[in-house]
Amino acid sequence: MGMFDTVVCRYPLPHHQDAEFQTKDLAAVALCEHGFGGFMDDYEVTKDGRLRRHLHEREWTEDPDAPFGGWLRSVRDWWEDVPDAHGDVVIYTSRDAGNQASAAWTKFRLRFTNGRVQDVHEVPTADEPARPLDDPDAEPKPSDRPAQDECDLRPEVQDLLASLNASAAALRQLRRECNDHWGYEDPVYRFYHQSFKVYGLQDTTTRIVTALEGLRPGHPLHPWFAQIVRAGTGRAFTRDDNARWSDATRPIVEAFFHARYFLEMAVRYAGRFEMAPRLLPSGWAALLELYGLR
Repeated sequence: MGMFDTVVCRYPLPHHQDAEFQTKDLAAVALCEHGFGGFMDDYEVTKDGRLRRHLHEREWTEDPDAPFGGWLRSVRDWWEDVPDAHGDVVIYTSRDAGNQASAAWTKFRLRFTNGRVQDVHEVPTADEPARPLDDPDAEPKPSDRPAQDECDLRPEVQDLLASLNASAAALRQLRRECNDHWGYEDPVYRFYHQSFKVYGLQDTTTRIVTALEGLRPGHPLHPWFAQIVRAGTGRAFTRDDNARWSDATRPIVEAFFHARYFLEMAVRYAGRFEMAPRLLPSGWAALLELYGLR
């Protein structure tokens, strides 16, 4: 699965005006020289056709009394025009089209010149079953709305599904924060750079775990996952860690990656099913494992 960016288009479209789109094309329209495009960023096309990117400025605040010795806090955020965008950008969404048995992909091609939309054309697509919005290259399935006798009707599974669907927007927002520059790209680099800032990943891991626990309150998560999280959180940096850097900090990164995986799966399957299927996609099966339902 490739990385993608999220796009909200205020510029007039033939339909799906209020949809949230994704694209993998922004790195190819002369944006790569700035070091962005295709990194889970948020973009907006304004009503007058300008392309804008949502930027964040954060800083590491040291505090010996804080759980991990400090935290990342947002200083400010703003929208910045991308004036040198030049070329075609295809944006897509898999929102359900009317009452069809399966959702079909909707795609538009936006042609930019010097950062402004010149024209918009709908890209014809063959009707196909819905696939995860964040993975347009996934193999299509016969149906994401199984027949009654193909459903997992256990009440606890249906309750989990309902909770997941109700939390979809909050989970997507958390994923954006965990995948942006300061939530993902920079702290993993800090592990290899041997910087104490990698300890800030513990806060991100804890936020993800709290969100996952909230989907099925009162029920413990998979014991292996819980063990990995315990090993990779609650750690405070000491100078002695520099002499044993990998042993001291690798559990932090490992816990983050496992938590991020389950967050990705939660986002991928939130809103995908009306009834939980018996024939399990791997990511949905992993979520059932996490909650002791497999």
